[in-house]
Amino acid sequence: MGNIANDADEEAGTYPLPSIEYLNFNESLIEGVHNDLPNPYYKHQSYIANERSDYAHPTENIIRSIIREYGPFSELTEEKLGKLIKKDVDSMDVDGVNENGSGNDVVSSELLATSSSAGMEKEVEFYAARDEILKCVREALGSSTLTLDFVSLLLSSVRPAAGSSSMSPHLKENIKIGSLSCDRIVPNVPDPDEERRQHNIESMTFGRGLKLQSLQKSASLVKDSVQQLKKNLDDENTYWNEVLDVLEENELITTVSAPLTVPGSSGGFSKQGSSVRQRRVLSVKYGYGDSGSDYFDNGIAILQKGEGGHIVFEKLNKNEREKTWGGPKIVSVKIFKKPTYANESPQLIGQSDSYGMLKQEIVHEDESFVLKVKNSRFFIFENELFWHLMKEAAGLITVQVSVVDSCIKVDLVDCYLQLEALDIESEEAKIPTPQLPANNRADQIIKFFRILLCANNYKNIQKLRIPPVALSKDATAQKNKHGVLIRPVIMYTKHNHMIDQFKEMLRSLLLELGTDDAKAKEIIESDLIVKKYVNDPNLLQQFQLLKRCYNNDPFLRVYSKMAPSSLLILKNGNLKVWIELNSSYTTLHISMNVKVTKIDSGEILLESTFNSKEDVEQCLSWILKQHK
Repeated sequence: MGNIANDADEEAGTYPLPSIEYLNFNESLIEGVHNDLPNPYYKHQSYIANERSDYAHPTENIIRSIIREYGPFSELTEEKLGKLIKKDVDSMDVDGVNENGSGNDVVSSELLATSSSAGMEKEVEFYAARDEILKCVREALGSSTLTLDFVSLLLSSVRPAAGSSSMSPHLKENIKIGSLSCDRIVPNVPDPDEERRQHNIESMTFGRGLKLQSLQKSASLVKDSVQQLKKNLDDENTYWNEVLDVLEENELITTVSAPLTVPGSSGGFSKQGSSVRQRRVLSVKYGYGDSGSDYFDNGIAILQKGEGGHIVFEKLNKNEREKTWGGPKIVSVKIFKKPTYANESPQLIGQSDSYGMLKQEIVHEDESFVLKVKNSRFFIFENELFWHLMKEAAGLITVQVSVVDSCIKVDLVDCYLQLEALDIESEEAKIPTPQLPANNRADQIIKFFRILLCANNYKNIQKLRIPPVALSKDATAQKNKHGVLIRPVIMYTKHNHMIDQFKEMLRSLLLELGTDDAKAKEIIESDLIVKKYVNDPNLLQQFQLLKRCYNNDPFLRVYSKMAPSSLLILKNGNLKVWIELNSSYTTLHISMNVKVTKIDSGEILLESTFNSKEDVEQCLSWILKQHK
């Protein structure tokens, strides 16, 4: 407690003030030892210090308060102390009685000590707060006194009497009156002539700046124009070099009318505020429109100049149907084996090599315009092929051809064909084709479709050479029919299957006549003469005389559109059996002409036409048995 009192004594006579560097007052003024100052605070400074020193010791303060409240210690008796202790115990609700009734004295002493220490702590907190408040008051009073002296010293330079009357005596002794002064700042008024001259200079500078800015802008425009002209020349050079590259690849370049959208003028407006005009532009033909194709996409691309003068591949007049049918696709053929039982699923036994075809025909590494034209020519042919297949399949429901989800299913004699347009981005087109037993047959079928499409386009070209016939009112112009692609596949498959059935039928007839099985097989394999496709144009003299005819040309066979005819000749004893099978494109029906003659006399025993294999079998069985 002595430390607290000493600290209070040291801080009682001082008060903190703000540090001002340009004023050096006597420290005695700040410490407050002068009693002649006009402020009453300084007059009672020593009294306040003495008063604070009396309460610096908590023990003395407690004793003084006890004497003030209860009187001097000489007048205190044991009865008064017992009553005070009992009163304090009752007020605090403390039970101090033991079992033997002798605990009151101990509890009373403990309560007295506790109450004394609590009172001492509260008084210490009170005086600490009081000192903090007095410290703040001294700071405020010192700041206001210093400010008042500063204003008085400043006022003394103008009015010495008024300034010195409010100035502190300590300041008068240490600082001369009127030593602090101030000056009035008068605004600088410019000279009118100078202002006029400066305005003229600024006007001339402004005009010179405008001229300089105009010259710089003109120079910048000329420089930009030169750079743009140079860029345009480079772009034109690049563009025409690429056009020459297209010509070197023997591509057909022509001009077409293409729509050009320009801002609207007085001549007419569209709904969007712009007009559409036609212009003649260069284009390249990559389609088959000039080759007899009746596909809705003519395959014309505009030689559009793009960034840097490079040619951009842009189709002309792309319609909604082209968005549906167009795109990079390839026709795929799959062969499925018919299930033996009803609950079995068809088994894939063959698939066309779409992966190898794309790898052979399409180039992805080079992005030149010429390669884009070649790739587009390949894909437009595939799209046209599948378009014709879909058109034809829609009318072949009676021959077990169906279309399900853009997929054509053809029911052949021994298998199923599935025709679909395969997207080149699909997983199936990106992986090699699996090795299956009927892959070669699937590849031959897809090649056959492509040859048939070329033949149909060639026929359309030949029709254009025929002079037109004057039409009557009832007659209309004849249009090109859709290509026949699926029918020949069905027809040739049935025709070959029928030949195999007749071989088996003749073997069974030989067994009925008493020939053993081994001998019958030998006769069928060695003595039976089978002439397939006796009407093949490559074997006919009228086609062999043509200059453009080549031996065993499949294109000539499909172009002639001749249904296959085959001949089976068998000699049995004195009889010779002729069986001629003739297929039909329209009905896909096979007619059977049967002729039986005697070898020695040449007598004709039978010559008739049948529509059923069973009828032929019954007729031949009766004749062979009769002339055994």
